[in-house]
Amino acid sequence: MTTSFDRTARLGAALASALAATALLAPTAHADSQWVSVSSQDPKAGCSYTLVAVNVVGYSSGYAGAPVTFYDNGVVIDTVTVPAFGETKTSWRPSAAGSHEVTAKVDGYGRIWWITPATVTVAPNTGTGSAACGFPSFSG
Repeated sequence: MTTSFDRTARLGAALASALAATALLAPTAHADSQWVSVSSQDPKAGCSYTLVAVNVVGYSSGYAGAPVTFYDNGVVIDTVTVPAFGETKTSWRPSAAGSHEVTAKVDGYGRIWWITPATVTVAPNTGTGSAACGFPSFSG
């Protein structure tokens, strides 16, 4: 004779197994394989650059629509969402010369992690006029 307690115990065990399997199959955060990339090797203060959260992707990862917050020395630059396709990126305009640590925090629907930061040395901008920041790239 199966009692209500036995059915509840079996149901609890089945639920625990299902949750464990879901956790194993869920996308995982790989901070060591995710990092911030800066669109310039020689950034200057006051100029605009693109930051990319490398390998923070939407397709087949389950993170499409998840918020990603970019930081410069701990100060929020912008919060964007992981696109279904393409790169997770934002614009960055460092206001001062010196060392900047740029990083991002991903909120993967209840799993929050920091990705590997980039330490960037920003040069003073000694130029004037529209060419002070160099010419834009049309290659992407």
